[in-house]
Amino acid sequence: MKFTPLVMSSALLVSACGAGVETRISSSGTTPTESGKYMVTLPADDAPKDLSGAYQRVAEKLSATGFVVSETAALHLEVTLDARDAALALGSAAGPQSLSKAKRKKPLQSCKDMEYRLGVTLTRVADAAEIYKGRAAEYHCRMTVAEALPALVDAALADLGQPRGSYKVMRSAKD
Repeated sequence: MKFTPLVMSSALLVSACGAGVETRISSSGTTPTESGKYMVTLPADDAPKDLSGAYQRVAEKLSATGFVVSETAALHLEVTLDARDAALALGSAAGPQSLSKAKRKKPLQSCKDMEYRLGVTLTRVADAAEIYKGRAAEYHCRMTVAEALPALVDAALADLGQPRGSYKVMRSAKD
């Protein structure tokens, strides 16, 4: 069977868009996580809408696992969310090591990749001990940060209570 250039380029185009989404996850902290109350520091009224949505989704996920929002709590919750052009590397001021390498476009890719990163940190108020830190990052070409947010929250909190370090998982782009 001969493959014509048209057949080959069509196959490449489908594979560039149809591949799954790789989620890069890192988690650390103590085991098991203290359950009970935590304090949510809500973003300022002028905070970007996506960050407010991230706080809300994280709070809902934590609430489903037995955490309760309280003004006087044993734990403090911090949520970070950022989006950047994936073609830009993220470096370290402390040295030449890259915090996140630049991503190259796939062959025949027609859109620009963005990297979305979500961070969740639970810190004990009494002594500032980091109880849990979960990070999730994904590259997306067409998906918005708001569309990727549910999967990022699930990934960042997947190891709550049993941190596993750094690893990658694949999921369907439709998930």
